[in-house]
Amino acid sequence: MWPAVREAARRILRLDGITLHLPPRLMDQADELVVRISDAQPSRLTFPSMLSREREWVDAFEFNLDGGDLDHIIRLGTEEPGRTTCWIPLSVDLAWQVVLEACFELLDAGYPGCIGCGGPNSEAPWDELASRKKWRSGI
Repeated sequence: MWPAVREAARRILRLDGITLHLPPRLMDQADELVVRISDAQPSRLTFPSMLSREREWVDAFEFNLDGGDLDHIIRLGTEEPGRTTCWIPLSVDLAWQVVLEACFELLDAGYPGCIGCGGPNSEAPWDELASRKKWRSGI
């Protein structure tokens, strides 16, 4: 599941106009993430927005400029999302912790301003269906 964790972290750090919907107990850690992004990327002007939601998962949405809709790009938690959403099927607290740690590691490595520091295959398009197939089969 590690490639999906890294993909979720890369999306949080790289994409503009995203909003994270989190349980209230995770809001302080989300605020810390925004501060770390700001420190690591001082020229960045926009940061992830955070909304407190009473759910047992974290969702991330990206504003789609073409259609004006929100694209569901990340789900952290055990409830399965649509087929194109990067999904980490762990308890919300564990999934959030591993993605948050991956974000911090990538920021420390200089991501997204560095070449190759996003990890293996970080420049290739993400294939969510292949990812789910691999972890379901235990590969």
